[in-house]
Amino acid sequence: MQIYPAFYALLLGASLALAGCNSKPDTDVHEQEVHAAGQPKPAPVATPPSLRDTLLLLAQQLDTVHRDGCWDDDFARLMTVHHSGAQRLAAVEIASGQDSTLRALAQHVLKGHERDNHVLTLALTRQPPKGQEYRPGNTKDPFVRRIAAALAPLRQLPPTPGPLDADFATLMQVHHQTGVALAQVELAFGKDAELKDAARRIVRDEQAEVKQYQRWLQAHPTQ
Repeated sequence: MQIYPAFYALLLGASLALAGCNSKPDTDVHEQEVHAAGQPKPAPVATPPSLRDTLLLLAQQLDTVHRDGCWDDDFARLMTVHHSGAQRLAAVEIASGQDSTLRALAQHVLKGHERDNHVLTLALTRQPPKGQEYRPGNTKDPFVRRIAAALAPLRQLPPTPGPLDADFATLMQVHHQTGVALAQVELAFGKDAELKDAARRIVRDEQAEVKQYQRWLQAHPTQ
């Protein structure tokens, strides 16, 4: 008679143990769901700016550069912003471009423009206050007209169907051609010897680089 309680106790223990084993996966899943819910979601990956958008943004930024009516100062401010646009183009090529030649040219742009911007910034800090040499709002002023003509191609960009390397070579030509034209305005109007030297160097270097981009595009037709 005493065997029955022992038997039922054994049977009850086995049932509880079996239920515990069967419930463990559900518990684990629940714990994983709770843990996952408490984890921060990964931040969305930002889409890198396109080369074309980078140049269009540059055109807008150049429109907002402060001009006080002094030829040398206003050239230095404009060229500093213009150079920064080239550095952003170069950064996109270095990050996403495939061609080793163009990537090397992009590195050269970063270093060369950093040097030029240092010279331009120093010249601005050394310039004593001057009287106004032109009126920035006067669209008939020769300096204003030359600057506007120099920068106009930034608003009339050529087609850029890809790939990225070809687009970089195409748009860097536009950038450098406008940079050369901007530097030539300084050579025509400017008085500061150091800034005029910088303008001559920009004309020389960027004209040479334009030829390199042209040769690359001739050797790598996209169609």
